[in-house]
Amino acid sequence: MFDLNAAQQQAVEAGDGPQLILAGAGSGKTRTIVHRIGHLISAQKIAPHRILAVTFTNKAAAELKTRLSDLMGDDGGGVVSGTFHALSLRFLRRYADALGFPKSFHVIDSDDQRTLVKRLLKGRNIATNKLHPSYLLGWMEQCKHAGLLPEQAPEQMWSGIDLRALYEEYQRQLRELERMDFSDLILNTVCLFRHHPDISVALRRRFDHVLVDEYQDTNPVQHEWLTQLCTEHHNLTVVGDDDQSIYGWRGADVRHILEFENLWMGVTVGVHCLEENYRSTPSILKLANAIIDDNTDRHQKILRPTRKNGSKPTWCVCNDEYDEARNIARFFKQRADTGVHWDDMAVLYRSNRQSMALEQVLRQENMPYQIIGGVGFFERLEIKDALSFWALLNRCADSMHLLRVVNKPKRGIGLKGQAQIAEQLAASGMRASDWLDVLANGDAVGAAKKLQPLAQLLVRLHATIETMPDRGLMALLEQTSYIHSLQSFGELEAESRLDNIRTLQSYIEICMQEDMTPIELMDRAALLQSGEEDKQEDVPKINLMSLHRAKGLEFDTVVVAGVEEGLLPHQRALDEGETGIAEERRLLYVGVTRAKNALLLTSARQRKVFGDMHYPLASPFIKDLPQTVLQRDLPQKITSSTVDMHDSGLAIGSRVSHPSFGEGVILSLEGSGDATRVSIEFERVGLKRLMLKYAALRDAS
Repeated sequence: MFDLNAAQQQAVEAGDGPQLILAGAGSGKTRTIVHRIGHLISAQKIAPHRILAVTFTNKAAAELKTRLSDLMGDDGGGVVSGTFHALSLRFLRRYADALGFPKSFHVIDSDDQRTLVKRLLKGRNIATNKLHPSYLLGWMEQCKHAGLLPEQAPEQMWSGIDLRALYEEYQRQLRELERMDFSDLILNTVCLFRHHPDISVALRRRFDHVLVDEYQDTNPVQHEWLTQLCTEHHNLTVVGDDDQSIYGWRGADVRHILEFENLWMGVTVGVHCLEENYRSTPSILKLANAIIDDNTDRHQKILRPTRKNGSKPTWCVCNDEYDEARNIARFFKQRADTGVHWDDMAVLYRSNRQSMALEQVLRQENMPYQIIGGVGFFERLEIKDALSFWALLNRCADSMHLLRVVNKPKRGIGLKGQAQIAEQLAASGMRASDWLDVLANGDAVGAAKKLQPLAQLLVRLHATIETMPDRGLMALLEQTSYIHSLQSFGELEAESRLDNIRTLQSYIEICMQEDMTPIELMDRAALLQSGEEDKQEDVPKINLMSLHRAKGLEFDTVVVAGVEEGLLPHQRALDEGETGIAEERRLLYVGVTRAKNALLLTSARQRKVFGDMHYPLASPFIKDLPQTVLQRDLPQKITSSTVDMHDSGLAIGSRVSHPSFGEGVILSLEGSGDATRVSIEFERVGLKRLMLKYAALRDAS
């Protein structure tokens, strides 16, 4: 433990009982968790398999496992680790039958959830313009995050519709489909603790110590999950930072970490504060401390630098969003000139719509960028289709897998035919694979007759899948003509989708080499549905992402864009009052502490929002900070020395005036000479594309 500081070592060597480790940003919390686990094994002689480490993301779980392996060897010594969802799924694979589910149940993803809810609403003749499926899904998820089953949920009427009754029906249909959604995984595990004493005793006695990372992000049902697991031995170590609690909008409750000592009344609670920051320069930390100090309901702590001073963070006040984007591009070019790579730079913003102007300017400047947070690999249409086919072939599919591909490629089975097939399957009481076996033998009526060729193909291929490294994936997709059907997307799109399927094929082959069962592979795919792990190319690119997405990341150079009233703090938070504003301040604090060496905050004097021009005030979080903490740059007139000029003498981002349309900002310039076309976003009339020769534009900057 020679590389630990005094506070870290105290936390690592703490004895039994509840332990609260308040880990400031960049203070080495993962190192502390890993060494505490090592200490429990080496000094307290706790068997590795009786230690449970809980994380929020798959990435954090993988990092923890890697570090444990580096510290102890032997692949982490057998310590059990994973996310709340993955661990809950592991428990339910053993005990789901106690809740009336088969142990082979499937996890439904967000796309299939929406399909199920739309079907449910349609079955009750509820129009989506009266109750949107997303609203119902969001409300049900809030109930589950709070640990509430349908019968425990509060009465909730929406336009005369009983949401609690719909919640009950949704859960009934999930049970019929033998599926659970992501929130069910945690809630149903808690139900095992609540209602099945023998199982709860077995689970509690399975582990001697439980450690959880990012404790400030727990919602009530996750909090109950942890406390139920530790109710006998009390050996719960929680690591987190109330100053980085930014997920209140999805149910996280910062009070769990603020009131942790009160939770364990009568039990001595160890409290450890990690304040030494190993990431950022002193000047960046000075700003971060000044921002968060205005929050009153928090554990008092100050980030202390371990590095030498660097450049002072700057607040750049821009004319509008295009001037803002141009300033950001110039800042990144300056950093690149000092040797910083593009992929070690990031723009963080409060709202995804802020990326539009940034993308336009970065493209114009030929600066590579990527937006983090797109569609996850296992959420792609062709991957979901391919996995549904594969699950049918490997006999671990349910009715939703079958209905997804029942008309892919087209077999002449329309919506009525699909409904008929669903009814026949439900009436049979069989699992999808067994029912298809019956069809393959010729016992089919109505629309199901059109499925016979697929059913017979599945029977033939199933006899040989043990000889195929991908257990029949590509053979099935080719022989069903699914691969050929991708051509309808066009040549380039089809090739991209086929590449994704080939990637899936390789993934399956690797999993099979690891002796993973088909149902275990489907579990792993389901737990990665959120798109948490983005598939990125090897080419270095500037990162564009939301502030929420940036949690847990770090970059050499960071820009926090749109630090102004209405964006940061967001208007919704302003409407909520002090609780919402406090979380927005924590969000800015998280953004600031992502930066290691260089930090720029930007705001705009005017910004177009959904077609209307707004004139935001400076963010109250930074407007009164002194120059000693945050250097302020006023708007700069765009000149040929600051941007690359078009041969017309104009530049992207320049403000111009038109005799009829008024003032606007140049978005693009195409062509040259008399053939030059200019696209301008005007304040009054919106986007116009004009021939420059006849536009009669004047400089308005």
